[in-house]
Amino acid sequence: NTMPQVAAGIPKSQAYGMVPAIAVPPVHYATPSDRRAYDIVQSIRTLSMLDHSHPAKRRGGQLHVPSPAELADRFRAVPRMLDHARELAERCGYALPLGRLQFPAFHPPDGSTPAAFLRRLTFDGLKRRYGARAGEVRGRIEEELAVIHDVGYEEYFLVVWDLLQRCRARGIDWLTRGSAADSLVCYCLGISSVCPIRFDLYFRRFLNIERMSRNKLPDIDIDFPHDRKDDVNDLVFEAYGPAHVAVVGGFSTYRARSAFADVAKVLGLSEHQTRRFTERIPYAGAGDLKTLVEQNLECADLPWREEPYATALSVAGLLADAPRFPKMHPCGIVLSREPMQHLTPCFISNKGYPTTHFHMDAVEDIGLVKIDLLGQAGLATLRDARCNLARRGITVDLEALEPWSDPDVWDLIASGQARAVHHIESPAMVSLCTMCNVRDIDTLIGIVSAIRPGAANEQKKRGFTRRYQGLDPVAYPHPSLEPCLRGTHGLILYEEQVLQICEAFAGLSAGEADNLRRALGKQKWDQVQALARRFYEAALARGHDPDTIASVWTFTCRFNGYAFCKAHSTAYGVEAYQTAWMKKHYPAAFMAAVLTHGKGFYQPLVYVLECLRLGIRLLPPSINRPGPAFEADEREMHGALLGFTEPVIQVPLAQIKGLSAAFLERIAREQARRPFDSMADMYERVRPTPEEADLLMRAGAFDLFGASRTAQFWELQALREALGPHRHAAEGAWLLPPPGGERVPAVSLTEPTRLQQLQDEMELLGFPVGGHPLDLYPDVAWSTYCTVAGLREQIGRRVTCCGLIVEGRVVHEVTGEPMKFLTLADWTGLVETELFSRTYRRYGLATVRYPVLEVEATVEPFDNARGYTLRIHRAGKPRTKSAARRSSKRPATHVAKACAASSPTKPC
Repeated sequence: NTMPQVAAGIPKSQAYGMVPAIAVPPVHYATPSDRRAYDIVQSIRTLSMLDHSHPAKRRGGQLHVPSPAELADRFRAVPRMLDHARELAERCGYALPLGRLQFPAFHPPDGSTPAAFLRRLTFDGLKRRYGARAGEVRGRIEEELAVIHDVGYEEYFLVVWDLLQRCRARGIDWLTRGSAADSLVCYCLGISSVCPIRFDLYFRRFLNIERMSRNKLPDIDIDFPHDRKDDVNDLVFEAYGPAHVAVVGGFSTYRARSAFADVAKVLGLSEHQTRRFTERIPYAGAGDLKTLVEQNLECADLPWREEPYATALSVAGLLADAPRFPKMHPCGIVLSREPMQHLTPCFISNKGYPTTHFHMDAVEDIGLVKIDLLGQAGLATLRDARCNLARRGITVDLEALEPWSDPDVWDLIASGQARAVHHIESPAMVSLCTMCNVRDIDTLIGIVSAIRPGAANEQKKRGFTRRYQGLDPVAYPHPSLEPCLRGTHGLILYEEQVLQICEAFAGLSAGEADNLRRALGKQKWDQVQALARRFYEAALARGHDPDTIASVWTFTCRFNGYAFCKAHSTAYGVEAYQTAWMKKHYPAAFMAAVLTHGKGFYQPLVYVLECLRLGIRLLPPSINRPGPAFEADEREMHGALLGFTEPVIQVPLAQIKGLSAAFLERIAREQARRPFDSMADMYERVRPTPEEADLLMRAGAFDLFGASRTAQFWELQALREALGPHRHAAEGAWLLPPPGGERVPAVSLTEPTRLQQLQDEMELLGFPVGGHPLDLYPDVAWSTYCTVAGLREQIGRRVTCCGLIVEGRVVHEVTGEPMKFLTLADWTGLVETELFSRTYRRYGLATVRYPVLEVEATVEPFDNARGYTLRIHRAGKPRTKSAARRSSKRPATHVAKACAASSPTKPC
């Protein structure tokens, strides 16, 4: 506080007397051994090399922390500073107001009380939802409203309801997930869209008195289209003001990849060198990064023993779990009745929102109840697909799909064709749907939860699929549990089933059962063991024998780790069905929306492969189709011109890497005013830089004008010479300028080959447009391998296949050893493959060394014989056409017959 006065020339003695200066020496680290970490962190913070000086970096020897006596001696001329420091320390005893709920004030527009207004809205919604059947569920409505009143949640419900009304007025869709969908009140208010009566959802998982008495505050989780999430945040701040609203904060901490990357840059490694390492480092903690890399098979050919890599690996461990930067919670937002600054300090995030210093658990402790507003790509995809169809006069009402019984949609889901379908498109989910041969919405809801860590391991998933299909009998650990486990065939799939078991078997209260559910979910085994005694005592009091109690307890505790409640799975299961319906009936509009948002499980290349499988053709970017979205076009406009009638998707200019947003906006603005009719027209109106023109030309954006690529190149040269350079100053040198300012005719350089054009498209777009992705590997002897489509005829046999690696993930077996799942693509489809630990140890490096991989594997069928997976025995570099011709006298066209005739142990 004294520094402005000192800087203004006021003597220090006077300056110190003007404000209460204090004596607090700077403390940068705790022990001398922390000095190196401090220097590294300072270098990271100042974006400088470790051995480079910077004004904000403290150099020199060990910082000395003075003793109290030394401090007294140092400040003997200004003893008041020590007194002020002591006074400040003594005053730092602020007691946080823990436990008291801090809901914002909601003032009903009709002047009634919040409780009365909530009741009126609920019963209006009850009539709207159930009509003549409203009386059948009135009792549950009354019960829920009583609990909501007892826990003081009326205003919270009304705040959420009011927010969603504002969203509806702005055309923003939503989906309520999580335990709030258990509530019939939420359903009647229109907050949730799934009927808790139809799906037998358990309200006490969301709200119960005992849970609230333990200050465990439930919140309402709502998904919005990811590109409208900030708009929703703005609506909240607009309604309640920044003094009463804040985003929940937190800290991003260092993990293995981020720690190595930041340290490597400080030590002088380039971005390319750093990325070469980080893309191979597993997603893990940074505590012992050197050992992690040493033991990882996929890092074996990296120079991690050399400097400065070795130092970067060892030093990165010093940053393990240290805060990297403050961040916003991805979805949490809190509202308060009194000013937010009275409850929590806040900082302003990069997006400009007030953000709490307290993390999500701490804001709950001070009584702030979160609303989780999450951005989701699936909703944006459905919205854009419907808008595309609406422009063609087709109206789609997804709510009208109930009772979710379209056999074509179930065929799509059960046959493993659900890629791009949100929530069920991952390899594990696609396989599980096929293993189940799922044919109804309730089982799909179970599958959505069965894949989560709390419910899942291979035995449980296999048990669920077999019981569902009648291949194994359904069994219950005790007859009292049949009502709560009947819908999941005797297995625990949902969080609330833990509560129901505790209540039905042991008679525990809802609060006690919820404590066990939370402890199991977070794997807090000390808390679980503390609850075991209470479970045993309560079960004994009900007359159960010790062996049965032990059996039920063990059965219950196997459900641990992250899991879903049934309401969450229900919301996502229904959305998955709607998405699959859209893919089945309107594939071009749907896949265009998927590619537009690019936030699915896979990289865009996989969705391009799916488009090709569905018979959808992609058109390259066009200067007259700037986007920014991928657009489905049924070819009425261009079919006669290009000679085909299948559905197509137009790739937008925005997909081209390297083009700035401002440049794209300029193109879109000019094109909207009048389409470009020639290269000269485009150049005169847009004036691209040489780099921008080159990117557009290589991506095919000028091909609609009919000239070859070399002709386009020379015409651009001539236009630049005739019309002048780009109006912006800092442009690069133009290659091969035409001599003397003369207009150069369309002469030929070397016209790019088809392969070169595909390589350009892959580089600039992330996928080829003018052909199949496998066209990029013309030397591979594709015809000598068993195809993916042919694997169904090779069940139980060993085959040799080849495919482009489009997805790979390392997991750990129950023994803790690493294994790897791969998704391979060939000309005929995609297949899931597995390298178990023994095979992975031997061939894991090949899976990162070769983008196209040859595998020798056994085709292992699912129990229901409707699908299969490949269990890899060997993996390596694919054979080339020339090598295949030299090594084999058998014609390639006979390979498929040879595969079919081979013995179960002989590779084809």
